Parts: sequence; structure tokens; C-alpha cells
Amino acid sequence: MKAPLFEYPSFLYEVSDWEFKKKGLLNRINKQKFIRTELQTFETDRQTAGKTYVNYLSVFLEDILDEFCQEARVTCSMTDAWCVRYHKGDHQDIHNHRGWGFSGVLYVEFDPQVHKPACYMAPWQDPRSDTTYLTYPQNIKEGTLFISPSFTHHYVSPVNVRKPRTVISFDLLPSLSTHQTERIVNES
Repeated sequence: MKAPLFEYPSFLYEVSDWEFKKKGLLNRINKQKFIRTELQTFETDRQTAGKTYVNYLSVFLEDILDEFCQEARVTCSMTDAWCVRYHKGDHQDIHNHRGWGFSGVLYVEFDPQVHKPACYMAPWQDPRSDTTYLTYPQNIKEGTLFISPSFTHHYVSPVNVRKPRTVISFDLLPSLSTHQTERIVNES
């Protein structure tokens, strides 16, 4: 019989009243300055200041982030948010965000008929074949929020259509004292 040692915590949520919230979000995003550097194969506002959509985003995600914190048994806060827009030919190489905490991706402009969600790499090899596990979250559409550990390596395949693919990513850092206290209590 199977006796799993580890659980890989990933979470998927749907934003309610998405069409209404999307209009407000895009109105704010479209006022941002997007940058494409020679090291980036996409446009982003990550290196810019004054992101007017971050407060709007945190307000309409408040209930979802509360639910996430309960399910993940962690107290955390959004420490950074940025928008990434992909056009035809754009992609993002494999990367992670940091060694601890969680990261979220909100799919803002995304057509599941022509776009792929980010592809995630398991942090261990398949013991039967020594191959790397790669997987895509299922049922991704506009208004879907996917949260996984920040250390999870992931990438975005090249966009093959003219239709833009827009996401907002953000980091959630646990309150360290609460996190450490919970672990000590649960281990005793």
C-alpha cells in the first residue's frame, strides 16, 4: 500500500464576478509602463514603481487569500505584485521566485483554446525512470488564481498567436513567527 511522505501544496481558485473585476484591473494595468529588456522575452512592469492595480488586486483577492491561508495553515501577506504580458513569440525561461513562501499567478487575459498555463517542474525526479516531472495546472481560464510554493521551478512556453496572454504574479510571505510557532505546536 502507498504511504506518502510528502504533500506538494498547490491551490487553485476562481475569482468571483470576474468580468466586472477584470475591467477594473485592465483599466489600471493598461496605464502601467511595461518594459522589455534584452534579458526578458516578455513585457513586464516588475521593475517600475507606482503600480496602481496592486491595492485593487489585494482588495478583490482578500477572501480568496483568506481561504488560502486557512487551507495552507499559514498567515502571510502579499509582498510584491507585477504584471507580465506575452505577445506572439514571447516566453519565459525556467525560474522560481525564492526559497520559501508561496507565489500566485492570476490569469487576466488567457484563452485556453490558444494559450498554455505556466508549466511546473516537480522538485524531484521520477524514481522509476529518472525523468523530470512536468505538469500544467488543469482547468485554467481567465480569472483563475493558481498558488504554489515559491521555490517551484516553472516556465511559460512560447505564445504562438497574436492574442496577448496577460498574468499578474505575486509573492506571499508567511509571517515567520506564526509559521514557526505552528510547526513547533504540530510537531509536539
